[in-house]
Amino acid sequence: MPESRGAPRSRMGMGALARGSRLCPKRACGAVERRRRMPHGIHRSLGRAFALFVLAFAGAAGCGTDAGERPGQAAEEPSEPLTHGQILAVVSTLDQGEIAAADNARIRASDNAVRTYAQRILADHKEAETRIQVLQAMLRVQQEGSELQADVRRQSEQAAELLRQTPDAQFNATYLDTQIGMHQRTITLFDAQLIPQAESLELQTFLRDLREELTKHLALARYLRKRYPTPPGGGI
Repeated sequence: MPESRGAPRSRMGMGALARGSRLCPKRACGAVERRRRMPHGIHRSLGRAFALFVLAFAGAAGCGTDAGERPGQAAEEPSEPLTHGQILAVVSTLDQGEIAAADNARIRASDNAVRTYAQRILADHKEAETRIQVLQAMLRVQQEGSELQADVRRQSEQAAELLRQTPDAQFNATYLDTQIGMHQRTITLFDAQLIPQAESLELQTFLRDLREELTKHLALARYLRKRYPTPPGGGI
């Protein structure tokens, strides 16, 4: 099937990060990280909700709905305190999950437009990983583990397993469904937890830049998902 025209396009840049460094050099040289005391909750709710997302992925591929049109309901839930190193570790884990899924889709997707989408996901998240390395050096922090990071890794592994078990005939739609669900939850995570706890201007700039890319990935996944109507008696 020929590649669709008119789909959203964008490119992440390093300019915003560089500007942030010039604006706030003291923060880049070791600002004290603030730990906001908030109730625990969102990372546990994400883990509990993942099974529902898997069912939603399967249902969307089987019924031809425009999956992911409604925003997630977890945006109002509280968060656990995170250091800058823990925030970067969570984002890096998200990146690695997206990169692995995109590598799989580049091989298995039968639609050229879906393969092109996967290549874009791959490039954007590899660039995000490069920026994480720059930020670690700039802020003089190392990635740190957290319960949230462990939950994110488990969710990525579950999504990968779902794709491995998906027949080739349904792979295009199922990959897009997982992209829609995962991007919705990631955007919610950025808004509810990661961005509010990023004290460094440079880290905030990076997270906001990446969040903008994630919204474009989500819009493109929804756009492409409309190419796949419900097959007669379809379902995964």
